[in-house]
Amino acid sequence: MRFLRGIGTTVVLIVLCFALVLTLVAGPLRLIVLNPSFLKTFVPSKSYCEEMRTRISDDLDHVAILYGLDSGALAEVVTDDSIRTFTSGLIDALFAAENKDSLNLPAYPADGFAAYLREHTSYSDNAIRDFSEDCAAAVTEDLSAIDASLLVSKFTAFRDSTFVNMLIILFGAGVALTILMSVILKLMYLGPSRRAGSVLLWGGYFMGITLVLVPVMQFLLFDYVGRLNITVSAFRTILTGLLYTALYGWLIVLLVLFVIVSLFLLIAIIRAARKKK
Repeated sequence: MRFLRGIGTTVVLIVLCFALVLTLVAGPLRLIVLNPSFLKTFVPSKSYCEEMRTRISDDLDHVAILYGLDSGALAEVVTDDSIRTFTSGLIDALFAAENKDSLNLPAYPADGFAAYLREHTSYSDNAIRDFSEDCAAAVTEDLSAIDASLLVSKFTAFRDSTFVNMLIILFGAGVALTILMSVILKLMYLGPSRRAGSVLLWGGYFMGITLVLVPVMQFLLFDYVGRLNITVSAFRTILTGLLYTALYGWLIVLLVLFVIVSLFLLIAIIRAARKKK
């Protein structure tokens, strides 16, 4: 009888780990990695905006010099708020169903540049208009650098794939299977062996979470995103910002679950060991 229960326990734990992996892959992929609201909130961080302003300033300096301004004079015209607003629009366009091969992005507003030149120079209205349009075009080109037909089409294909469309179903199936296996494992260890059953249950949760946590953590620890073979540019800043935000969001969810499960597993082990003296 004990032998059969041991075999049954092994099978249940394997299925439990599979269910947890399914849950912890499908859930974060749909609710974090492919969630535009999450990305719009966390991608345009302070460091992201500072890096984008550095990239933008390099191109704005060329325009500034052509109009007799000092290098770096336009650095403060492009604000963090404007970068966040444009980045939010970029992410919305990236997830818009009608955008298949390219993104429909608005032009960066030129009013700020016109106001700056009008305040610091006595140029004519035509010169101010040309200057502001050139500056806005340079900033728009940087902020929309990710609008590459190959990248957009590949992302669109992935976004509209059957796998992505089934993520919510897979997540629900994973949760249901996890609950079912947990109940079965509990029923297998009733009475005097319930403490051993608790250790097995929380141990199964621990293994399932670890199977997802370790690859995600390894991906970040070895900085595979930072090793992308892309020259330093606004395109690299936007792409790495999206990838890092998705991965760190996923990691935080896994770490919280890992800590909670580890705590309950430790308590279950202590209770089981205390009974055995």
